[in-house]
Amino acid sequence: MNIEGQIQKINELVQKGNKASYKLALDKIINLQKKIQPNSFVQNLTGLIVQRSGRMMDAIKYYENSHSIDSNNISPLNNLAYIYEKLKKWDLAKKYFDKVNQLDPNNLIYLINISNYYHSLNQLDKSTAVLKKAMKIAPKNINVLYNLARNYANEGSFEDSIKLIEKVIEINKHFSPAYVQLINLKKNIDKKTLDNFFQLLNDKDISVDQKADIYLAISYFYEKSGNDEKFFEFLNKANSIYRERIKFNRDKISKLNLSLINSFKNEGFENKFNDYKEEKKIIFVCGLPRSGTTLIEQILSSHSKVNGQGELHYLSWGLANTYLKDGKFDKLKFQQSIKNNENLLADSYFQSLKHHEIKEEYVVDKMPANFQLIGLINSCFPKAKIILTNRNVKDVFFSIYKRNFTSEEMSWTFSEDDILYFYDQFKEITNFWKQQFGNSIYEINYENLISDNENEVKKLLDFCELGFEKECLDHSKNAKSKISTASLHQARQPIYKSSINNSKKYEKFLKKLFSKI
Repeated sequence: MNIEGQIQKINELVQKGNKASYKLALDKIINLQKKIQPNSFVQNLTGLIVQRSGRMMDAIKYYENSHSIDSNNISPLNNLAYIYEKLKKWDLAKKYFDKVNQLDPNNLIYLINISNYYHSLNQLDKSTAVLKKAMKIAPKNINVLYNLARNYANEGSFEDSIKLIEKVIEINKHFSPAYVQLINLKKNIDKKTLDNFFQLLNDKDISVDQKADIYLAISYFYEKSGNDEKFFEFLNKANSIYRERIKFNRDKISKLNLSLINSFKNEGFENKFNDYKEEKKIIFVCGLPRSGTTLIEQILSSHSKVNGQGELHYLSWGLANTYLKDGKFDKLKFQQSIKNNENLLADSYFQSLKHHEIKEEYVVDKMPANFQLIGLINSCFPKAKIILTNRNVKDVFFSIYKRNFTSEEMSWTFSEDDILYFYDQFKEITNFWKQQFGNSIYEINYENLISDNENEVKKLLDFCELGFEKECLDHSKNAKSKISTASLHQARQPIYKSSINNSKKYEKFLKKLFSKI
């Protein structure tokens, strides 16, 4: 078989999109490289295979090789920019985006990637402008249309978002994420749409992952129509597939928890970086997902001095790059940093944050998972405010269980057993932090916030050392932050009480979970 034929076979394997096919494709292309002269296209394709196999860092060298062989080849530049954007290495991402822009500013992949770059930095205006340009070039490209619909939804322009989602489905009925988004955005779904979902399930070209998305969309239809039995039937089907696809690594959270507890116990780390000059005043809002973190961010970002940046990953990324060793907190390295007066975690955080173009004095970081790192926040950000949210746990876990949180950090949300395990870990680490640094942590209860809003908002602002502004009492009109989480609709509404104790009617469907919390 000639080289072109071999490459075609390798591409066919890549298109299958599973681990076995990637492994076989990688074996074949490595063998091919031994037989031919260094080739930019082949190096780039190798990088793509390695990347899709989950080895993102290893892919970089192949893309760099590809670029060094042919500096005018846009593909490896796009791929390098994409990887560095995912790694939150903004300077490097922008470096390669700029190179593509110099070669071909109308390159479609470049436009899609850089729109995601701006979206990640909460620069939605720039992201939307790029996507509108891309839509003129490729008006039927589903990635362009879907991402633009996402941006409209983030901004609260739900009708515009729905129109684009419906266009995506019209172009490609197999693009299953569109169905989930459509159900999320629409208040009512007609019977015809439901029938289309069931027809798709019988389509021989539908993958298992696509079936999961469609099951979830069907479950939302039944939830809205009040058919609880059908709601949970299809929700459980979806979550069963999601759980198989995204395995929950229990050891990962327990190992880090234990190492943090052992490291911070009686160490007095909180007083070691008191002289650190923080570039912005950070308000960390953390807790269980769906416990009110977005609502609190919206309230705070209604203040004239506050900018809400959503869920930033900078603490966990900074930790991974500084004080993680074999999945454990590296106490010795942290102690060495203290001795050298090197606040590596805060330096890394602010280095990333500077790319967000924030004018306000205060910044809200509402990454829920930062509850695990409260001790490090208290140590490395001495002027930061830490807010820990509380909500009726049954309401929290019902809300979590019915959402498709398909990122690795949310892999615990698809089964009652995994949720219970995660909750035990959550309680263990947060109780420890409260014992160690109780005075530095402001706990706010979701139900109290709803029932006594003005008083609770005043206390919240007082803790953050912000003067009271009446705009904070009407976040639905005044919040400056964009919403890209599951709270798209809810957090944009005025304060409402219907979400309180809304899990009660579903207790019989989540018996194991609800009996133990």
